[in-house]
Formats: sequence, C-alpha cells, structure tokens
Amino acid sequence: MPPIVRRLCALATAGVTALALTGCLRTPAPLPTSTLTTPTANRVFTVMTAQPATTTDPAGVKNDSDSMVVLDLFQRLMLVQPSTQLLKPDLAKECLYTAPTVFECSLPKGLLFTSGHPLTSSDVKFSLLRALRLAPGQLSLLGALRTIETPDEYTVRFRLKYPDNQFGYGLAVPAASVVDEEAYDADKLRPVDQAPLGSGPYALDAWDNRGLTIVKYADYVGPLGTDMPKIRIQWADSPTAEEALTDQQADIVWRTLSPAAIDRLHAHIRDSEEKRVDPGFYRWRLPGAVLQRLVWLPTSKLRADAALRQAVAVALQADRTATSLLPTAIDGHTDSFSVGGDPKLPTMDPAITVTLRFTNSSPGMEDLARHVADRLQTGLGITVRLVTERETADLELRDSAPQVNTALGWLQDYLQNPLPGSADKLEALDERIRSSSKDDVQLPALSEIQKQAAVDATVVPIAEVDGVLFLRSKVELVGEALGPGWQLALWGAR
Repeated sequence: MPPIVRRLCALATAGVTALALTGCLRTPAPLPTSTLTTPTANRVFTVMTAQPATTTDPAGVKNDSDSMVVLDLFQRLMLVQPSTQLLKPDLAKECLYTAPTVFECSLPKGLLFTSGHPLTSSDVKFSLLRALRLAPGQLSLLGALRTIETPDEYTVRFRLKYPDNQFGYGLAVPAASVVDEEAYDADKLRPVDQAPLGSGPYALDAWDNRGLTIVKYADYVGPLGTDMPKIRIQWADSPTAEEALTDQQADIVWRTLSPAAIDRLHAHIRDSEEKRVDPGFYRWRLPGAVLQRLVWLPTSKLRADAALRQAVAVALQADRTATSLLPTAIDGHTDSFSVGGDPKLPTMDPAITVTLRFTNSSPGMEDLARHVADRLQTGLGITVRLVTERETADLELRDSAPQVNTALGWLQDYLQNPLPGSADKLEALDERIRSSSKDDVQLPALSEIQKQAAVDATVVPIAEVDGVLFLRSKVELVGEALGPGWQLALWGAR
C-alpha cells in the first residue's frame, strides 16, 4: 500500500498530527460522582443555556447553540474529539487518502434520515455543495476542494487542488452535516417551522419560544449512540439556571452563568466538600476553551482605516491577557500582540463613532463590551455606541467556539476576511501549512500569520477564559462528548 493511502484516524495519530497543528487542551476527569441515574419521573432531562438557537439548518448556523442542535440532529462524515484532535469516522464507514489530492469516504448501507428516505452519497454531495453556497465561511476548511464525485451510492470522492491536511477536519464541522436531498431546498435555508430531517442520534420533537425538545432517533447508525430517551434544552438566564442547578432541577447548565454565579457555585462546592456532603453538582472543566476577541466586520467602512484599527488594538493593550489569535495551549502559538505596560495612545478624530456589537445572551459579554467601549472612548477620544447581536455594527465582541480546535480552525475569523494588501500573502501561507507535513515548514508559516494578524489588527485578542459547563452530580458526559470546537453536544449525556 502506498504511503499516501492510509486511514484518516491513523493520520491523526501519526505524522499528520503535525499537519493538523492540533491543540493539546485536555479536559480533566470530573469530580467523582455517584451511580449514574436519570432524572425523576416528574421531569425530562434538562439542559439550560442563555443563548437561544436560531435555526436547525446546518447551513444556517450562527451561534454555539445552533451548533449544539445541529451536532445532535445530524451526522457528518467525520468526528473530531477537541481535546485530542483525533479524527474518526462518524457517518462514514472509513475515509482514505487514495492519492495526494484524492480523499475518499465510504458509507455503510442501510442509513436512513428521520424522513424515512435512504441516505446515500448523493445526499452527502448535495449537502456539502449546498452549504458551500449558503455558508461558505462555515466551510472555509474545505478550501482545497475542487470537485465531489459519487461513483456509487456508498462512495464519496473528493478531488483537491492540493494535498490538504485540514480537509478531514472541515468535514467534521456543524455546517458539513448531511441533510435529506429530497426535502431541503438547494438555495434556501430551511425555516424553523419545518422539521429538520437528519440522521443523528436525536430527532427534534418540539420547538417553542422557551426552548426545544429532542428525542432519541431509533434508526441512528453510528458511534455516538445515547441512552437518553428525551432531552429538553431550555433558554434560561443566569439566575434561573443557578437556582435550577442548586435545586437539582437542571442536569446540565452551559455558558449561561454570570461570573458572580460561578463564584457562588464554586463556594458551595468547596463548602460541601469540607462538610463531606454531595454539593449536588460539579463543574466540567474546559480550560482555555474560550477566546474573547474583537473583530472588525468586513461590512464596516471604518475597517479600512489602518490607524484606527491599530489605535483600537493599542487601547486594549493594558487589559489584554491573550497574546495571539491562537490560545497558548495550541501547538504553534506565537506571542504577537503586546500586553500590559503603559502604551502611548494616539489621539483620534473625536468625530469618529464606532458601533460595537456584542452577544447579549452570552455570560459577562455586556460587562466586557461596556469595559471595551470605555477604554476606547477615554483612551482614544472617539465615541463608541453599543448594540446587541442582530444590529449593524463596525466591531463585534466574540466568544464563540472555533470551527474546530486546530490552529487554522482558531484563525478563521482572521483568514476568512483578509485585508486586500494581505490576502495573497495569507493565502500562500495557509496553503503552505495545509500541504506540508513538516514542522519546519508549518510552524514558521503559522507564526507569520499570527504576526501579520497583529499588523492588520482586524481581529484583536482580549483574553483566554475557561468554558462554563456545570453538571448535576449524578450526570456524566461520556465518550466523544463535545463538538469539534468545544461546542456542547448531548450524545454523551448519561
């Protein structure tokens, strides 16, 4: 067998680990728990989060709750465990590089959508081409794709422009989910009031303005089977989620807790441990899994002002704790943004008004947005107007998950919308990283991208923080329990 013909999972454990420039963040084992049990007969297993989902269409994913829903309702050809970056088949039976620029996946027979329609290679091709039209930014890791061939119902052959070590990861992101070709419009997103038709471990049971309910899909075939018959995902603010967790009326609380609520819950855990009693819940640690960052939106007319972009970056330097667009635990991290000190701030035209958008359903983001606005106004003498997530803006404060927990996955905010003067350079560096298997080629190119990001300042890092995930004491997450970029996925809930 030629060296290039190898199983994709082997690529992730052998020489191609370097190719992926993967992260080494690991989720520690949670605190010891009692025997696993399901919720009482009086209520459904309940997940609470503040960020409402907006869609069930993989091509319409906009936030982390959308990703959670799509990951649970649909399958993708590949699966990635974010802590190890191991690539494994999900929908696919296996995927092989059969030539340097040919990537081939085989499907098992007998796969069914919740519609009852069979899932074949034609559905895979349709889904990926549809997502590339409707949401190209979500599938940017498939940038080397030239064509998709389906020689038979159970084979999908991808021909690439160049050898690409990121391609398998691109097939694992939420937007790469496979939908029913017979039911989905090729050029329009599926409305929320139409049932999603996937083949994942869950199917949608109900959707209302307070949340949604998913149920186990009996005909699911794949590695992520669940024993949970029904799960309720409920939109809840921090006080509601905190009270539900302490009263053991919530089984999982994700993202929604404020910093003060987290401190109170930690204090309760410490006090309970000192008294040698069960605190009733524990925290599943996600160290450094969130990067807070400020992004200049490509639609902003002010984005072209290099002096303003640099001034914004410098104004945040004293408070910045993240030194790159890559978290420190990711292989290839290079310090590129200055932190601390007493930088000299330029005085900008006081007539400048910058609109800053933030996700108001994300814990602590409003406070952070107000702090950033204050720094820019007092430091630079400009006006900053705050708006929430659905309004037009120049800048956006983000803490959303990356597409996948690899170096290039984290860099997509920057690489997808390059400045005209940097575009050719970044494209060449990106291809150099993707097409090489050598550290002495990849790491310098990756470092150069991070340094150029600091020069361009279109995306500015602020801080690395831990993810917020609390579980009831008798609840566990097992197996591949999280999505490729640390998104919550519920197939591991027990």
